[in-house]
Amino acid sequence: MKNSITNVPEKAEIKKAVNEYCKDRGISKAEFAVKSGISDATLSNLEAERWEKLSDSMLLRIWNFCNRNSVDNLFSTTDLVSAFKACEKARKYHFMIGLIADTGMGKTTAISAYSRRKNVFYVCYDKTMNPRQFFLALLRELAYPFESNLNEMINRAADELNKLENPLIIIDEAGKLNQTMILYLHVLRDKVASNCGFILAGMPYFKDNMVKFAAKEKEGYAEFLRRINLWHKFVGLQPKEIDEICRVNGIDNPERIKELKRNKRFGDLMNEIYLEKVMREEI
Repeated sequence: MKNSITNVPEKAEIKKAVNEYCKDRGISKAEFAVKSGISDATLSNLEAERWEKLSDSMLLRIWNFCNRNSVDNLFSTTDLVSAFKACEKARKYHFMIGLIADTGMGKTTAISAYSRRKNVFYVCYDKTMNPRQFFLALLRELAYPFESNLNEMINRAADELNKLENPLIIIDEAGKLNQTMILYLHVLRDKVASNCGFILAGMPYFKDNMVKFAAKEKEGYAEFLRRINLWHKFVGLQPKEIDEICRVNGIDNPERIKELKRNKRFGDLMNEIYLEKVMREEI
């Protein structure tokens, strides 16, 4: 029996999801509370199964957090495998790697799936964020509740990262980083360069803009660009991968599959398949 708010699973499933999340990430329940932004009292009620003290909206919030970066029906495409390898390389050698791909190619899907691992911290940047908000988000990911001036926040983040074994910071939508954020990330990178890897994921214009602004000697860009050890670019779906995706989704008509092979972007392919399924149901 479901709760009153749509999409809230059974309460026992939510508690199980919290336990699995903590186990997968190698964190304590107290750290989970910080990362998810729930109070100690809420966590205590969840642990003791005092469901009457937990609203459906709070349960849904916890459930959504546990599944924030989960990915269903993950296809082992060339790009997904290569993204995982780039993440592993960044962790092992403490590289900063620029991962670039056009929209719809599965970039966020890949890095979100990888970010479920221990000592991997994912922050999605958006243009409404100021530097303080970004580092607050990063510190929350690190399960370290701390607010102060930017200098102290960057130092605390660096201290926490340097305590961990091969941590990785994944910054999604890195192409939207402004000059001020580039300068602050430069500071953080220098403080953790011997222990922490970075993945900066963005659209192709991310690299283009970095190169352009560095050439124009815009403050900070040349230095930051030099610190990016390598760039990795998605190649798009391969014919055999499209064959498999079509098969899994019940499409076996050779002519239709041939038509779908014009799609190089995962998002475009899945949109066509979804629309085809909807149309079949309407007929």
